[in-house]
Amino acid sequence: MNREIHTFVRPDVPDDSRRIGEPFSPEHSRYDEGVRYLYRNGAHDLTLFWSGPSAAELKGLRDQPITVGLYSQGPAAFLLYKIDDVCEWSDAAFNVHLVPEAERELPEEPTGERGRLIITLVDAGDGIIKGRRLVSLDKVMTQALRHTMTEQAGAPFVRPLYEIAVQETYARFPDTDAMAQAAEIIEPTLG
Repeated sequence: MNREIHTFVRPDVPDDSRRIGEPFSPEHSRYDEGVRYLYRNGAHDLTLFWSGPSAAELKGLRDQPITVGLYSQGPAAFLLYKIDDVCEWSDAAFNVHLVPEAERELPEEPTGERGRLIITLVDAGDGIIKGRRLVSLDKVMTQALRHTMTEQAGAPFVRPLYEIAVQETYARFPDTDAMAQAAEIIEPTLG
């Protein structure tokens, strides 16, 4: 019996030179509060734009369990996320067609592999990156996101229909907690 413990090397943040303490983008120094989700550089990328994140929020981003989910409504899909003791269920609506075609990527993780999710916390007031964390998605979530994005890429995109789907979803659910109850999948991350 082999008793050697196998350890998995934690992957580096792929092709992303942005660092904590640096501007998120050289073109902007302020952002509206909100969230952005997309797939880029071989990883899922969730950027949180919060005004004046506290030390407790930064510590929580670094240390607390993170759970993610997926809810779809026509041409709109929603990445749901919750960081224990930092933020309750929140969401980011997405469609791959919202990313410029030259920058658009689709996940390619084969069945059985885990996708990477990079979470970046940016102070909306000054545009500085305050925290980053790399976690691993569950295998089922990885494939669900891959399937959703592949379907979106293969379908014609009509922006007004996407916006209607987003509005209808927000009208249907009083908050993201309720959306999470109807999600196709909810999974904890690793890391």
